[in-house]
This record gives sequence, structure tokens and C-alpha cells, in this order.
Amino acid sequence: MSDDAMVPVALIFGRGEALSVAAMLDAAGIIVHVGGEHYTSVTAHIIAVGGFRLTVPVWQHAEAVAVLTELVAMPEPEPSPDRHRALRRLLKGILIASSVTMAPFVAIHGVKILLAILLSPLIMLQIPVDPRVRGEYFLASDRA
Repeated sequence: MSDDAMVPVALIFGRGEALSVAAMLDAAGIIVHVGGEHYTSVTAHIIAVGGFRLTVPVWQHAEAVAVLTELVAMPEPEPSPDRHRALRRLLKGILIASSVTMAPFVAIHGVKILLAILLSPLIMLQIPVDPRVRGEYFLASDRA
């Protein structure tokens, strides 16, 4: 394998995580290329196209593995305890806003329109905005 060949070191499905890991490698002086860096969809298409592939030159693979080994060894952060409170406040706001906007429709069109209005938020459940999967790191030494 030639010295200018690029080998994968990570396959990450979250854009924020991919750019953070790339910045960490860049700060360590490692040349890194992020495949799909400018792809910014909020749908599951990034999973379909294979995620963000981080590649480094063969001659820097060992250094990248050392940096990534330290990263993977770090424990995942604990979720915020305020998340449930924020979710309750969001749902309460949605309930208030929808009841205010539904009242005129129900008064004009009757109760049938109420079912369509109440089921419409279920459409939003089809949009995976933040897929919570951990990236795959290629730390084996046989890549170099």
C-alpha cells in the first residue's frame, strides 16, 4: 500500500460527533478526511449512505489509533436530568397551542376534523432527527 493511501479509522452516524472527532485528530497533527462532511440532512439518509467515514493516511494510522483509543476509553456522558422536565414543558406547550388552534376548526367543521388534527403530530415521529448510535472505530493495526 502506498504512503499516500487513505485508510478508514471511523464510521460515525452523527455529524456533530464526526466533526468533533475530525477536529480532535486534526489538533493532534493528523491529516483527516471526512467523507460526507457537507451532508446535513435530518432524515435517516445518512445511515443509508453509510455515515460519515473518517480516513487518514496510512503513515499516520498508528497516531490516529492512539488518539481514538483514548477517545473510545472515555465514558459516555450522563444524560441531563432536566431532559424530562423540558420534555414535559414541550408537551404541555404543544397541548395548549393545539387546543387553542383546534377550537375554531371544531366549532366550524365539527368533531370529525378533531381526529385528523390530533393524529397529525404522529407524522413527526417518522423524522429521526438525532440517531443515537455510537460510531464504529477501526483500531486494528492490520489496517496500516
